[in-house]
Amino acid sequence: LTLSEAKTTTSVDSSTNTLHLFDMDPSDIVSMWNELSIQIAEGEGNSWTERAHNINQLKCRDLIQVTTLKLKLSLFSMEQLSQTIFSIALVATSLLTRCRYRASRDGDLEASLRDLLLQRKTMEDIFNLVAHETVDKLYQSDPHNLSNLAYAYASIGFTPSLGDGQDFLEVITAKVVEFNSGYNADDISLMLRAYVTTSNSNPNLLSLRPFGWFLADHVVAFVDELHPQVLSESVWVFAVLGLYRKKLFKRLADRIVGLASDILARFTPGNLSILARAYAHCKCHHQELFKLVAPAAIRLKDEFTSHHVTNLLWAFAAMGIEEQIFVSFAPIVMALLDTATIHHISIIAWSYAVMNVDVPDLFNSYFVNQVMLKCELTSAGQKSLSRLHQWNLWQTKEKMRPGLQSRLQNKCYSSFIYTEIHSSFLQSEVALTLSSIGIVPEEEVLMDSGYSVDALVTVDGKTIGIEVDGPSHFIGESKSPLGSTILKRRQVQSIDGIELISLTYWDWRKIKFSTAKKQKLLRDMLGLEDTTFVSDTLEAEASI
Repeated sequence: LTLSEAKTTTSVDSSTNTLHLFDMDPSDIVSMWNELSIQIAEGEGNSWTERAHNINQLKCRDLIQVTTLKLKLSLFSMEQLSQTIFSIALVATSLLTRCRYRASRDGDLEASLRDLLLQRKTMEDIFNLVAHETVDKLYQSDPHNLSNLAYAYASIGFTPSLGDGQDFLEVITAKVVEFNSGYNADDISLMLRAYVTTSNSNPNLLSLRPFGWFLADHVVAFVDELHPQVLSESVWVFAVLGLYRKKLFKRLADRIVGLASDILARFTPGNLSILARAYAHCKCHHQELFKLVAPAAIRLKDEFTSHHVTNLLWAFAAMGIEEQIFVSFAPIVMALLDTATIHHISIIAWSYAVMNVDVPDLFNSYFVNQVMLKCELTSAGQKSLSRLHQWNLWQTKEKMRPGLQSRLQNKCYSSFIYTEIHSSFLQSEVALTLSSIGIVPEEEVLMDSGYSVDALVTVDGKTIGIEVDGPSHFIGESKSPLGSTILKRRQVQSIDGIELISLTYWDWRKIKFSTAKKQKLLRDMLGLEDTTFVSDTLEAEASI
């Protein structure tokens, strides 16, 4: 668009109005995009305001061109830049969503905008122009501008490069931290949405320590004002990226527990399941939170999808928290069996096996037939088959009920024992200490159940299994075992018929530099008589 072309006018079908493109100032452009974003988002195609009518008549191409021209002339203030690009992003994302469900009509405003605005080059040109203008005017910015910009660029999945190796969103992030205060719940909500959106494509943004702490502090501060979906999805992103687990998650859970009646009452099944899954994923031990989530979920159980049920039950089982929730959700699981995937079914089955909650009306011949059918129709992954093996052990060996057909049983067993085994340094140290007291262990022994036991020893004719349980076997820094550890301990003892001893990492660490104490600990655990024998080799190694 040349300057002379910009001076031409575009007529509107109105007896009183003629819009002059060149005469439009940035405030007019801001208003037009804002009204357009509202119009498209609400879908009120037959209810135009006067200005919306003008927008409809004005060619969409001209609106985009005049916006581009004014940006090139550097006529926008910082506030106008953020408002314009925010509205354009809303229009673009609304069009992307709505065009999937609505057929285009000739002359339709949405169709025209979609054809123009969603062209990658058009989009990138406008967003590049705004990015460079923004950098030059950052001194004019305020918290609201920054949150608008962050959301706009994240929502369309485009982050301009500024030519000097800088990433535009990283520049915005630094400025956000610089302000640190003055943000309201809406600003924080927008930025959380922005970085939830970009977490997959640009996870390093959340890993920037100053910005990470900024988000963490403000999530806790505004927890009662944030939309439940924003809150739960943000917590999930923090969990997946492994950020600030101990500090953030405890503070956040404490805050939610303190405001439970106000917060959890607004949560949907999806919000509740994501929140529980996030805490289980990062192994954050907070029983009070789960005890509040359970009744909130039970109240809404009829609204849960198979995906939501799967996430919720897995979270409770993974944390080893037994609640009425498993009994309450059994009818819901039964109702969802037809539509659930084998992935979902395997996780649900594993969860009930972990918690040892027996529901014969659920785990019956119909359930087994559904598992068989879905395994035949779709390719079940190794993890799904492994979980089904553990469930099948629970049904056939612990509950003495019919289980999977032999062909699928064998397939599940093969998948379960296929898991690669890695011996830890702690295991090797324990094995060496056992040898020093005259007990030669058999290491990484595959049992009939399919489980691998870290060490197997024979004492006075009795076979004893030893599990060297490191930090990965427990919930966070607590001494509560994870659901997977609970299940293994129970099934090895009940199915393989051996005593299983757990040697925890904290007991071993307390006597890390004393070989004599390590030997005494193992003798006491195995019921051996006390001796004063200490390997010279071990003492020498311990003193290094």
